[in-house]
Amino acid sequence: MKPKYVVLIAACLASAALAAPKIENVAVDPSQPKFTGDKPPEVEVSVNVSRTKFDKGGCDARVEFGDGEGRTLDFDVAAKRNVKHTYKKGGSYTVVAKGAGKRPCDGMAQMPVVVQGPPPPPKPAAKKAEAKKAEKKAPAKKAPAKKAPAKKDEKKKDDTSK
Repeated sequence: MKPKYVVLIAACLASAALAAPKIENVAVDPSQPKFTGDKPPEVEVSVNVSRTKFDKGGCDARVEFGDGEGRTLDFDVAAKRNVKHTYKKGGSYTVVAKGAGKRPCDGMAQMPVVVQGPPPPPKPAAKKAEAKKAEKKAPAKKAPAKKAPAKKDEKKKDDTSK
């Protein structure tokens, strides 16, 4: 083998051994969480990284939950990390995992999440309409009608002729 090829092969093997683990995928369980009454749903986010045969180093990944909150995960020698998160509102979110920190993992992965929120509170107009229906169904009790006071007889004037 020529010395140039030996150096090139050695450099490729060294770079493969020194490369950070790559983020392969992110999974969310359940993928369509629902509120239970007024209780917000909790999800479990799993992030997987691929490692080479010679990989002995770790990496860090940042998981953004799509609602303004996030966490940094240290993979050290692990290939998978799980983190739990509670969504406070219903809506559509995108969970994103990407390399971060002093030892960032390579790559990025994302997954959509649809959180079904609590049922909306009843509208005040609906309550008024129900009250009107109830009034129509139940006969209203009428107060006895007040009679006008009897008119006093006018005094008759005596006609006296002189």
